[in-house]
Amino acid sequence: MPKSMTGYGRTSAQEEGWTLSWEIRSLNNRHLDLKWKIPPTLYAHQKEWENEVRGVANRGGVELFLGLKIHNPELQSLTLDRTMAASMLQELELLASSTGIAYSPDLSRLLNIPSLWKDSGSIDNPQLVASLTEALQRALKDWDESRTREGLALEEDLRVRFARLTELVEEIRVLAAQTAPERFALLQERVGKLLADSGVQVDPDRMLQELAVISDRIDVSEELTRLEIHLKGIDGYFNQTEPVGRKLDFMVQECFREINTCGNKSQNTNISQLVVAFKSDLEKCREQIQNLE
Repeated sequence: MPKSMTGYGRTSAQEEGWTLSWEIRSLNNRHLDLKWKIPPTLYAHQKEWENEVRGVANRGGVELFLGLKIHNPELQSLTLDRTMAASMLQELELLASSTGIAYSPDLSRLLNIPSLWKDSGSIDNPQLVASLTEALQRALKDWDESRTREGLALEEDLRVRFARLTELVEEIRVLAAQTAPERFALLQERVGKLLADSGVQVDPDRMLQELAVISDRIDVSEELTRLEIHLKGIDGYFNQTEPVGRKLDFMVQECFREINTCGNKSQNTNISQLVVAFKSDLEKCREQIQNLE
C-alpha cells in the first residue's frame, strides 16, 4: 500500500507536572530529512526520537514541533550558584559593617545577576521523558494515518491513469499492425521507382530482403511488448507493503524510454498522435508518483 510523503499529525497530553503537544508536518523529499523544533534541554533525547520516526517513514522532509510547559519547578534545570551568592552577600555585609551603614539584603536582586544562574542543559526526569516519547508515538501514528489516506487517493488516481496508458498501448499496436503492410508496400514501390529511373537491375529476392530489414527497423512491436510488461509490473507494485515511490519512478522512466522509441520509429500520423497522448498522461503519472514514499 503506497503512502504519501505529505501528511500532518498532532497530539497533546496534560500531566500533573507538565503540558505538552507534538505537531508533525511533512513534504516531499528524496531522502528522510528530519527537522526538530524542541527545547535545547531535550536535545539529549533527539537520537532516541529519531529512531521512532525512522520506524514509520523512509522518505520525506519531516518537521517535528514540540510544545512543552513545565508546571513543577523541581523539573526545571535551572539552579542558583549558592556559593557565589553567599560570598557576594557576605562581602556586602562586611562593607556595610566597615562603613557603619545598616544592611538589609534584598535577595530578589539576585534575579538580575545572570552569572549566578546556571542551566544544566538537559532534563533527565524519566517520567517526563517517557510522557514525551509516548506522545510522540501517538503523533507519529496520527501522521502516518494521514499519509496512508492520501496515499490511497493517489493510488486510485494512478490506477486509472495507468489503465488508460494500457489502452493507448493497445491502440498503437492495432494501428501498427494495420499500417505495417502499407508501409512495406510503399517502400517497395519507392525503391522500385528509383531503380527503374536509374536503370539498375536488382535481384527481386535481394530487394525484398533489404526491404524487410528496413521494415523491421521501423517496427515497434518489441517496444510495445516491453511497455505492456512495465505497465503490468507497475500495477503489481501497488500491492506491496514496502515503499514503492522510487520503484514506480524508475518504471515510469523505462516507459518513457520505450514510448520515445516508438515515436521516433513511427511513420504514421495517427500513431504519432497516440504517442503524444501517452507521453502527456505518463508525465502526469510521474508528477503524482513524486508524492509517494
